Amino acid sequence: MGRYPAAEFILFEVLHILVFFPTRHNLYRAVILALMIYLAAKIYLTAEATEPAGVVYAVGHTIALNFGFTAYLLCTEGSFPDHWRRVRDEIGAGADANGSGNLPSNYPFAKKFWWTFDIAHSVRMVGWVQEPRDCLPPPPPPSRTTFLWGTLLKLITNCLLLDFLTYVFAQNPAFDSRVHDPTDGPETYLAAIPLVHRAPYVLAFGLWLALFFKVLHNIAALVCVGPGRSSPTLWPDIWGRWGDAFTLRKLWGRTWHQTMRPMLSGLGKLVANKILKFPRGTNLSSYTQLYVAFFFSAVFHFGGEFTCERRMVYRSFKFFPLQAVAITLEDFIIFIAKRLLLKRGIKLNPGSPDESWPEAIVRVVGYCWVTLWFCLTLPGYIDGANLAGIYTVDRLTIAQFLFDGWKPSRA
Repeated sequence: MGRYPAAEFILFEVLHILVFFPTRHNLYRAVILALMIYLAAKIYLTAEATEPAGVVYAVGHTIALNFGFTAYLLCTEGSFPDHWRRVRDEIGAGADANGSGNLPSNYPFAKKFWWTFDIAHSVRMVGWVQEPRDCLPPPPPPSRTTFLWGTLLKLITNCLLLDFLTYVFAQNPAFDSRVHDPTDGPETYLAAIPLVHRAPYVLAFGLWLALFFKVLHNIAALVCVGPGRSSPTLWPDIWGRWGDAFTLRKLWGRTWHQTMRPMLSGLGKLVANKILKFPRGTNLSSYTQLYVAFFFSAVFHFGGEFTCERRMVYRSFKFFPLQAVAITLEDFIIFIAKRLLLKRGIKLNPGSPDESWPEAIVRVVGYCWVTLWFCLTLPGYIDGANLAGIYTVDRLTIAQFLFDGWKPSRA
């Protein structure tokens, strides 16, 4: 067993911030990128680490994600760094007539430092001129006291729910790598559970993963907003509306991919419009962007899997591109259904504020379809990850006390 490359990973994270320092000298960025590639290769090729598999997976996944974000900022839109502007800098601009003083490359050093730190941690681009405005949840109210109190209550609630779901998973051998072994027989696989009984576990797994990231988001918000370093309005919910998730396209595009949406969208446009030269607004361009987005999503997850398992693992390259295929088929079916209904003078818009009961039925059918799809495709991904110990769960403190530790005294 090898060691965990903590020093290399910390240095990589520092370089990932420094690579965005707003200078026009390309040689500086080339040197930083070369060092990042060297450290990433060293981490990926290090002998298997002794840390928990979930931690090692997170390291590999973060490295791949950071490279994707670096490519997005440096290659997809205008020239770096002056193309990327914070909204608050634009509002406070106007010191000089031509606006040259408001270019990031012309900032004083202290302002450059904070600009660099901000953009390196702005994967969602909230608070930037390039912020996606058509899919983000509404921003929280600007009151810092209200935000901190509300976020603290959310953190406590999310921790309790996460603890309870972890306890539920601990009762199923499919989520425990200590018994999830091929030599133990197929009954230890989630895929071996009958389809109808599988649905609650699949839904609970999605909720568990969502709660895990919500807890991290709540903690980060408290740390950044509490000392006054960040505004509450820059911390909308990490997920979109779950009520929108009645199609796979809406689930992935509006609800789940909130964190990576700007990056995946930018990389998709880079490939479709700049490299392949497909005209913007065409089906060829939009579906190329769709498949490119899920390909990069697979690459980011593969980075964690390879770091954890030290071998070529293809479950991400099966699961994520398959989502794009399903969305394509889903779009085609919806297109045909709409045309058939329009011929009969019927126009449905499920999910609208003034939704009718036929539209509500369509939405419920959509929820069933999305659930069925993940019951069919998610077990193959989860079983392999659990076998590697990535998603292994066990009873946490609160649930263990409530269900196991506390026993009523007998008179």
